[in-house]
Amino acid sequence: MQAQGCEEYIPPEDTYKSKNHEAQVDVGWFEEWTSRFGEELPEPLAPLEKWKYPFTKQNYASSMHEDSYASDVSNRPGPGMEGTRVQYFHSLQKGKGFSGMCPSFAFVNDTTVVTLSFGRASTTLLLLDVGNDFKILDTLPIPGRGSSAIELAKKSNRMAIFRNTSGGAYFYLSENDRIYIPGANNNILRIPVVDSRFDRSEIKSINIQEQILAGSLVDPSLANKDQLNVLTAIMPDAKGNIWFTSQYGIIGMIHRKDRYNDTNCPKVYASFIGFYGAQIKVEKVFGKANFQLDSLKFYQDGKGLTPELRKEFIEKFSKNPDLREEIQNSFSVGPNGVYIISNVALYKFRFNEKNKRIEMDPKWEETFSKGDLIYPNDFSMKPGHLNNGGGTTPTLMDSRFVAIGDNDKDQININIYNQETGELEFRHKLFEKGASACENSIVAYKNSFIIANTYGYVDPFKTNPTAGGISRFDYVESKGAFQKNESWPATGHFDPKTATPKLSTANGLIYVYNRSDTKIDGHNDWQLTALDFKTGYRVFYIRPYFEKKQFKDNIGFFSKAFSLGLNQYDRKVFNNIWATFAFGPNNSIYIGAYRGFLKFSSAN
Repeated sequence: MQAQGCEEYIPPEDTYKSKNHEAQVDVGWFEEWTSRFGEELPEPLAPLEKWKYPFTKQNYASSMHEDSYASDVSNRPGPGMEGTRVQYFHSLQKGKGFSGMCPSFAFVNDTTVVTLSFGRASTTLLLLDVGNDFKILDTLPIPGRGSSAIELAKKSNRMAIFRNTSGGAYFYLSENDRIYIPGANNNILRIPVVDSRFDRSEIKSINIQEQILAGSLVDPSLANKDQLNVLTAIMPDAKGNIWFTSQYGIIGMIHRKDRYNDTNCPKVYASFIGFYGAQIKVEKVFGKANFQLDSLKFYQDGKGLTPELRKEFIEKFSKNPDLREEIQNSFSVGPNGVYIISNVALYKFRFNEKNKRIEMDPKWEETFSKGDLIYPNDFSMKPGHLNNGGGTTPTLMDSRFVAIGDNDKDQININIYNQETGELEFRHKLFEKGASACENSIVAYKNSFIIANTYGYVDPFKTNPTAGGISRFDYVESKGAFQKNESWPATGHFDPKTATPKLSTANGLIYVYNRSDTKIDGHNDWQLTALDFKTGYRVFYIRPYFEKKQFKDNIGFFSKAFSLGLNQYDRKVFNNIWATFAFGPNNSIYIGAYRGFLKFSSAN
């Protein structure tokens, strides 16, 4: 194994500019709630007992899905109806440095948040004091994905950009306040936060290019397009080893203790996800075949991705580029393994210290041969999906189950597996036939999974009529089985759009970011809607808005026209554009918006 590049990262000079806006706020009850329960909020739920994950920040959101289980559950209260406030952090970067939406958040303490401001060509890491108003403590340019204004102007190009999850959206914050970012240039950055500043003298970078380039060995289309195989997600395992994935199927791990003798850099171990259960996957997709992938032993013996293996693998499985095994979502980590979903199957991985290689959990490997872990998939790109496979990050329910949404023809399923063995426990059709998709993580609380429909969301810059729907599935202890909660939500059709629903146990509320049912001044405004977890009824909404020309954007006429459109621009800027949200301190929720992010908060 060759040593990786391991070096200091010297960031360029930065002149990041921003502006704070105080939005107008409309707060109201839903009649479906008050007619049954009056103007009283639901009772809190019992706190979710979470794994004391030793290598990420505790007590706050440290990554996109709140915790390493991707539960999307917080024990902190979200905003209520009294003293409600909505603040808009507005990026003012223009030109080549244009930046904007912040898709994920992590909290250093009660007043300090870390986020990334993504733009067309640049990305800026932000450290902000959010105690009252927004105050920039520090900024740090990191490698951006290099998108141009022309790319955003055309719908097909825009969607290609949104389907690219590289560049840091799935960053995390460690227990000792170090930010780990899977960079757009295939470097993994470690950036310490010390005394409310980024400690530039201690920033480190590890180049993963060698592993990423290995993807071209199993896919000839990547040979001259290495930039397509980019880092997507990063997370430490239970031992502190840092795992990463790439878009076109590389899975790797930076070892916490192993070092290259010549450089003292941490060793990197990597693999290609397509090799695991390769013959079984070929047979599942193409039917039984009389062949043996003998060359697999070259990989399994630790000799790497050889040309011989490439040739044989392409012949058997990767001949059709539409069936190329990719990883477009983040992954989850539990005490006993790393759970990764590709566009073909769900896996549980671990690192074998004796053989020094990444391997599928032996119990899962045995179950894999039965075929259920190769989930139903017609390999189409459904309206409301960002890739041709399941759109969910695997969600863990304590130590018992792991759930994903698949990409079955016409109507997707929720698939719930045994965490220890990988055996399929439950599969159920979701939403309506011909209008079913999910590109969000699944909420997991106690014995319940909640999953939302994103079908029809094809262009975040447009209105996008979407099918809607939220389903809840409960594990019934007396029956030892899951069943759909047919009375939840009691409202029937409900459209959550694209922000992953999240549950606050302190409030007993599920928050979703959606659009108003009726037009207000000719526009379906964006709003935060709270649902009662127990009944599914909508309880209240928080609707931010600007009066005409109150939101004074600094970009030009054509930039506005090519993005959200000039009509109702002041209201469209609340669009979350696929961004999720996070619970923060003091009854708050943070969610990415068109040119920055929003903070919803309340007095109680």
